[in-house]
Amino acid sequence: MSQNRNDDADVCRRCSLQGATCCQITAGQEEFCFPLSPVEKERIQEHVPWTGGFALSTNSTAFIEFACRLFPGEEDAVRVVFPHGKEHVRLAVDASGVCRFLGPKGCTIPREARPYYCRLFPIWMVGRDVIFFDSPTCLARQEGRTLVRMLDRLEMSRASVKDLYGRLRLVWGLPPQKGACRVTQKF
Repeated sequence: MSQNRNDDADVCRRCSLQGATCCQITAGQEEFCFPLSPVEKERIQEHVPWTGGFALSTNSTAFIEFACRLFPGEEDAVRVVFPHGKEHVRLAVDASGVCRFLGPKGCTIPREARPYYCRLFPIWMVGRDVIFFDSPTCLARQEGRTLVRMLDRLEMSRASVKDLYGRLRLVWGLPPQKGACRVTQKF
């Protein structure tokens, strides 16, 4: 295991030192930043009491469509969780699109307290398949090239991905697996 104070995989620590990472979005594209559940926000605040790292965003049409693409075949459930015009909490970014929790040596949030999306990226699930996003700035993607090698570099396993993904679905208000039960929470 890595020795970083936040327990980052070494590849994530090295990536954060190179500049643009998964912790940066294009300025003006903040509506595409993933949402935080109340549970995730509270967990972060317990570990990092500074509260300037959060922002409210409207569930815009573009955001909802983005969220729907993350959960293919579950568009109706996503629209229930993220009703148009309502708001959700997300991580705040500075004027250049960098997450306010990104420090000079990586994320300032301890790994176990980070949002599930952050802990998963660039890995995701579609149905029962573990996949990865083709992120050109991701050092794990550049070095790993295949899912197996990426998981190794990220110090993850398929089982840990499935667990984190199920937890993400639950805190976002979706059943732990597609089609498992009804939607319970709205943002």
